[in-house]
Formats: sequence, C-alpha cells, structure tokens
Amino acid sequence: MDQNIVKIMSGNAPTPIGPFSHAVKVGNLVFITGQMPTDPKTNEMILGTFAEQTRLVLENLKIILDEVGSDPDHVIQSRVFITNMGHFEEVNQVYRSFFGRDLPARTCIGVTGLAGGADVEIDMIAWIPENQSK
Repeated sequence: MDQNIVKIMSGNAPTPIGPFSHAVKVGNLVFITGQMPTDPKTNEMILGTFAEQTRLVLENLKIILDEVGSDPDHVIQSRVFITNMGHFEEVNQVYRSFFGRDLPARTCIGVTGLAGGADVEIDMIAWIPENQSK
C-alpha cells in the first residue's frame, strides 16, 4: 500500500452501510465518501423531509471534515444525489446554509434510488490546509 494514500474510518461518523472507507486522504486532498442521512449515534437512517435529510447528511460530512482537519470553507467539489428533482430548491436551501456565500463546484444528480431508502446523498473533495493536516 502506498504510504501517501491514507484510508480513514471515523469513530464519530455513522458506520458505513457498504464496504468502503469514510474518506481517503492523498497529500492535502481528502475524498469523502457519500454520506447518508444516518444518525451517527444510533446508525439509524432518518428518512424525514428532503431538507431534514440534507441537513443530517451535511452534519455527517462535517464530522469527517473536522476529523481530517478541513472544513466547509475548504471543500473544492461536491456531488449531490437526490431521488426527486422536484425537491431541488429545498435541498439547495439547506446546502447553501452549510457553505454560506462561497460555494464549491458542484454537480446535482437525480437518481431513481439510494441505499437504505434515503432521498439525499452527498460526497465531497476537500483541501486540508497545511497547518491543519493530520
């Protein structure tokens, strides 16, 4: 295994529902696996409104960002997967509040289904500032 590639499993984020790491760090970049609306304390999928699911997904991503020494200001790119594009604005409102004014590059993809019956999943690529790298 290349020592420059670090696979990360967070003890604070929800347990993955599949065979993957929460994130993979390469240099000062971190590739965060798509997070689901799962309560990190109970590992229970919370299937509320699209806004509620988006909020929980972003909270789970923040747990991993914090653990690797990054934050929403250093997110470079994200992909948002939603099961119903009719809720696009509802998802966007919560998403925008997570980042504030300066938004990362993003792709939003309408899908026919997500694992566990979720309606929202988001993955990210983020920069880890030099003074924060763990």
